[in-house]
Order: sequence, then C-alpha cells, then structure tokens
Amino acid sequence: MPVNSIHHIAISVRDLERSGLFYKDTFGFDEVQRFERKDLGGRAVFLKLGDMRIEIWEFQNGIVPKDDPTDLKIYGMRHIAFSVTDLDKAYADLKSKIEISEPRLGASGNRYCFISDPDGIPIELYENRIV
Repeated sequence: MPVNSIHHIAISVRDLERSGLFYKDTFGFDEVQRFERKDLGGRAVFLKLGDMRIEIWEFQNGIVPKDDPTDLKIYGMRHIAFSVTDLDKAYADLKSKIEISEPRLGASGNRYCFISDPDGIPIELYENRIV
C-alpha cells in the first residue's frame, strides 16, 4: 500500500484556544475545522498551513506527560519540525517574541533551532539545504 504524505500531526494541549492562537500567530496557520468527541470529553481544531495540518486536542481530564520530550533516546515522538527557507530570518523574527535556542549545525549537515509551544511541545525550525 503506497502512502502519499502525512495528513496531519495530532497534539494534546491544556488550552485549545491558547494553543490555537500560538500556531496561528507564530506560524500563520488557519483554522479549517472544529469538532468534539463527547465520549472522550475532548474537543479539537484542525489548523492548516499549505499542505501541513495540525490537529489540536483539549481534554477535560488531560494527563500530564511523564517523560522529557527533548530526550531523543525515549521512544515515541520527540518534536515537530517545520521547514524554513532562512533560519536566520526565522530566528530574528521570533527572538523578541518567544524563547528560542540559538541556530546550530546538526549532524545531518543542516541548521536548526528550537522553540516550544505553550504546553512545552518542542518545535524544531529546520533549514533544509542538503537533500
């Protein structure tokens, strides 16, 4: 079975409105759909930017994670990476608005830096110059 692309990434957050605004204001995502799962006590929103989609969930009885999302050795998803054309520009644009790590060269030969969303979910800004 061939797969075409990733349709969306789902994240669970403490405050749907706060997180939705973060992704809209910081990156330019647009809201495309809201829905609920009453059986789970949850509500969600789909945000879209170009071909990317993020599904953000808020649950009445959410559970705080017990691991460190920045530790790559722990099994599971560790961060979301957004491709940027000019990492220096992205860094300059965000530096006065949000805590952001200094750009650095990764083992892949590409440069990156990190920010966190309001719930501490790591977001990598990745400048892909090597295919």
